[in-house]
This record gives sequence, C-alpha cells and structure tokens, in this order.
Amino acid sequence: MNATTTVILGGGFGGIAAANTLRSLAPRDHDIIVVDQTADFLVGAGKTWMMLGERTYPQISRARADLLEPGVRFLQAGVSSIDLTGRTVAAGDATLHWDHLVIALGADFAPGTVPGLAESARTFYTPTGASALHAVLERFAGGEIVMLLPKLPIKCPPAPYEAIMLLHDYFQRRGLADKVRLSLHTVEGAPMQTAGPEMGQFIKGELAQRGIAYHPLRKTVGVDGATRRVIFEDGAAAAYDLLIAIPPHVAPQVVRDANLTGPGGWIQVDPLTLEVTSAANATDVYAIGDVMAMTLPGRFKPDVPLSLPKAGVLAAEQAGVVARRIAAKLQGLAAGDVFGGRGFCYLELGAGRAVRAEGAFFELPHPVMQKRVPDEAQWRDKLDWVELQLKPRR
Repeated sequence: MNATTTVILGGGFGGIAAANTLRSLAPRDHDIIVVDQTADFLVGAGKTWMMLGERTYPQISRARADLLEPGVRFLQAGVSSIDLTGRTVAAGDATLHWDHLVIALGADFAPGTVPGLAESARTFYTPTGASALHAVLERFAGGEIVMLLPKLPIKCPPAPYEAIMLLHDYFQRRGLADKVRLSLHTVEGAPMQTAGPEMGQFIKGELAQRGIAYHPLRKTVGVDGATRRVIFEDGAAAAYDLLIAIPPHVAPQVVRDANLTGPGGWIQVDPLTLEVTSAANATDVYAIGDVMAMTLPGRFKPDVPLSLPKAGVLAAEQAGVVARRIAAKLQGLAAGDVFGGRGFCYLELGAGRAVRAEGAFFELPHPVMQKRVPDEAQWRDKLDWVELQLKPRR
C-alpha cells in the first residue's frame, strides 16, 4: 500500500487539533504535515491581558512544534500557492504533495479597507498591537476612548465587549474612572447578534452599569486622524483621544488566488463534513476555522441571515470531525462523523469575574446560547482553559 499524506495549512486551534487527532487514528505510515509561517501558537483570548499588562507574550504562547503529537511534522513556512488540480502546495522552498488537504489558515487583517483606520487606530487583535496599546494605556490620564468595530465578521465576537469592560476595570483600579469616558461603536445591530437577544441584552446591561456608551448600527466610512473623529455613514461622528479598533478581516490572499472563496469572500464548506464546496475541483479538501464561512439554518429575524462565529473552540471541534473523516477513508471505512455546530465562549467582565456561554448554533428556529450567572469560578475556568491550550505534547 502506497504511503499517503495529509497537509494541514495553518497551526492554530484547528490545525493543531486536526493534526493531533489524525495522528492518533491514522496508520503510522500516513504522513501528517502542519505548515505555518510563524513558530509560535498564541491563545487569542490572552491578548486582552497583554493589552492590560497582565500577561506577556511568552505567557500566552507556545512553540507549535511542542504542541504537536510525535509523528506530526511541522514546517515553518509561508504558503505561497495552492494547486487543487495538481494536489500540491508551495510553502517556502518546498512543494508538498497531498492526498488530503486541510485549510486552517485563519483570517488576515485589512485595516486599509477603512480610510484612515490603519494610521489612526490602535488594536489589541495582534500581540504586537496589544503590547503597543498597553504602553499607550499606561500614559493615558483622561479623555475619550472609542472602541470601534467597523466591519463583520470578526474572530472572537465577544472580544470588543470584553475588552471595553476590562478597560473600565483597569481605569477604576488606577483611580481614573471619572476622567476616562468609554464608548463602543459597532456595525452590529446587537452585541454578538448570533448569540441571540438574551445574550445581547445581558451585554448591553453590563455596559450600561459601567457607564459605557453603546452605539449599534454604526457603519464606518472613515477615520479623520487630523481631527480625531470617526465618520459614520449617517453623517454622525465620534470624537476620540484614543481610538481602539477591531481591524476588518479578510480571507488570506493565497486562498483567494486559488479561487477557493465564495461570493462572500470566504471559503464555503458543507456544514456537516467541512468539505470545500466553493471550488469545483476541491476533492479531498476541507476548510475549518476562521478561513471559512458557514450560513446557519436558523434566524432570529427573517431578513437577517446568521453565520457561524469565528472562534478557536469551534475550529477545534471542526478539526476533530475532519480528522476522523480522513482516518475513516484511509482505513476504507464509511466516514460518519459530522459537525454538530456546538461550542462555547468566555466573556470576561473585569474584577475577576467571567461568564461562560454554551452555543448550539444549528438549532431551529434560531441558534441557542445559554449562560450562567457571572462569577469568579468561571473566570478561573477561563484561566485553566488557556493553560490547557498551551500544554506541550512533546
């Protein structure tokens, strides 16, 4: 029997989980290669901690090679092309031939798609940005801080809301609560709209308790750095002394060049099998995590379609399904595993409290998200969960 190969593009939550699960199930002669352009895996949930100076980069990251099971090869290289017909990938100086391909390349940031944003805004969505923002926050003694969510979709939908509540707690501890005014301006109609109105009302209530101004349905057309104003489509403007933005997200250029994306700009997949459906010749090709988009079957409003949130927890769940389906094929068995659309997220509220929400996103007539009352135990649960993601495999 000829040896076969699965190539996994991306070493984030989805890529690592796919590789480790497949290694435990596949024949030993099946080659598994994970490709990523950077050496380190970062738990994105810790970037708000970096923003506040509560964690350093080494405390929320780990070498990808350490997180992979023995028998999985790691190649640190950028992916420059994907050839679906020839079933090859160009990565660095290597040309990798694959029998099964898992695309887990995540989302790239494109702040330049909003005029003036890149030049004017800080962000905590990258480790470099979070570290630089912390230095700015340490010097900030008062004024208007605007948190801006200009475009959807984004990774980790709770992050803007969590970040602004943590900033409120941060300035309270510094004795500056009466000198700093916080506001959040978002293109969303409600906080975390896929989570539903109950979760949205909970978050709006938490913002109101802290005196954080909330402005939904704000479509950003640009940022005027000279006058320090965010300009919105309806003619309104938000003045700021410090602008913190969630950068617009796009699919990586390499998947767009390979004609893998659908009309919405993301890879389209079968919601149960995660097989790519937006390219006719994508046989034995799967996409998981932030690089793909999945329309949900249910809606809260008939005219507002919903998409599966982009989250590491969901990417890992999808990875397990893909790995088990590939392993079944390798062994000549029927591939029966399907993705169930379930996941969870943590929303940290500050002062050592958090809430964990459980989502069932394929439910009808609409997704269902359930939460508990915020407390310290759920905050500690989040800390333990982050540590678990960084536990070495070798």
